[in-house]
Amino acid sequence: MIPGKKVMAIFGFCDIRNFTDATEVLQEGVMVFVNEIAEIVHSTVDYFSGSANKNIGDAFLLVWKFPEEFVEEDPARPGDLIVKDCPQVRQLADMSLISFLKIMGRINTSLKLERYRHHEGLNQRLPNYSVKMGFGLHYGWAIEGAIGSDFKIDASYLSPNVNMASRLEAATKQFGAVILISGLLKNIMTPETQSEMRIIDIVTVKGSAVPIEFYTCDVDFSKLAINTRELDPRKMLKTERKKLKVKARLQRKELKQKVLEDKTKVSNLFKTDKDLVTMRAPFTKEFYAEFSRGFKEYIDGRWENAKPILQKTLTMLPIPKYKDGPSKTLLEVIEEAGGRAPSDWNGYRVLTEK
Repeated sequence: MIPGKKVMAIFGFCDIRNFTDATEVLQEGVMVFVNEIAEIVHSTVDYFSGSANKNIGDAFLLVWKFPEEFVEEDPARPGDLIVKDCPQVRQLADMSLISFLKIMGRINTSLKLERYRHHEGLNQRLPNYSVKMGFGLHYGWAIEGAIGSDFKIDASYLSPNVNMASRLEAATKQFGAVILISGLLKNIMTPETQSEMRIIDIVTVKGSAVPIEFYTCDVDFSKLAINTRELDPRKMLKTERKKLKVKARLQRKELKQKVLEDKTKVSNLFKTDKDLVTMRAPFTKEFYAEFSRGFKEYIDGRWENAKPILQKTLTMLPIPKYKDGPSKTLLEVIEEAGGRAPSDWNGYRVLTEK
C-alpha cells in the first residue's frame, strides 16, 4: 500500500441532463451517445491543461492540478497548502472556466450531437430535445493516490473539495444556471475573467458551516450555429487520426508553455472566441447592474426592496422565453419567507437540497 500525496487542484464536475431518459430511449446506442460527449469534454479540458480523472456514467470529473512550484505552505496554518498569487496560477484558474464554456459551445454546435435533436424517441419523451449539461467548479487541497486492490486500481482524488465541486454542479438545477463556480476559485482568477461572472447567492452546504459564495458565468446558446465543417475522427484513416492527435498535443503544449511564461492572456478569448462572444452577448451591463442592486438588497436583508428589482431582472433580457434562473431562485426564497428576511438573517442561507 502506497500513501497518497497532498496536492492543490481545481476540480470540475459536469453532468449530462436527462440521462435516465436518454438511456431508456437509446438503449445500446447510449454508449455512442456518452462517448461522443466524452470526446468533446476530454479533448477540450486537455487543450486547456486539465485532465480527465473519472467517467461516472452520466458525469465526468476533471482536474487541473497546480504545479508544485506554484504551491506553498500556508504561513498562517502550518500543514495547510495554498497557491501562490502569481499570473500562472490565475491563468490556470481561467482555463478551467473557459474550458467548460468551450465545452458548452461545442456541445451546442456539434454536428454529431445535432442528430439527437431530431431523434424521434427522444423527442417523444422530451419534446424539443437537445443535449444539455450542468457544470460545477471549485478548488482546494486533495489527497491524490491510487485506490483499489489487485483486481482494480483507479487514480483518485479524495477531499471535501471534490465533493464541493459535485455539489455546485448539482445546485445548477436549483438556480436555473448552466454552471456554478465557488467564490474561492473565482478569487484566484484574473480580474478580466472575474468581470465575466456574477455572484448569485451566499450559502452553507451540507457538511460545512462556512458560507460559500456562488458565482455563475451566464451563457445563451440560442444564436449558436451548427458546425457543418466538424471533423469526425471515426471517418478518418488511421494516419489522419494520428496526425490530428499530434497536432492537438502540440497546440496544448504551446498554450501551456505560453501560460507558464506569462506570454499570453487566456481571458482574451472572451473577446476573440466567436462562440464565447455569441454566448455572452445578450447579458448587458444594464442587466448586471440591476441584478447587483437587487442582490445587495437581498444580502443586506432588505428583501422588500430586493423583490421588485429581482422581478425586473427575471424578464429583463432580450432572449425569447427566457427567465433569469438566479432571479427566480432568490424570489422564491423571499416568497417562502413571507417577503421579509428572517430576524436572524446574517447575509447567507442554508442551501436546501431539492
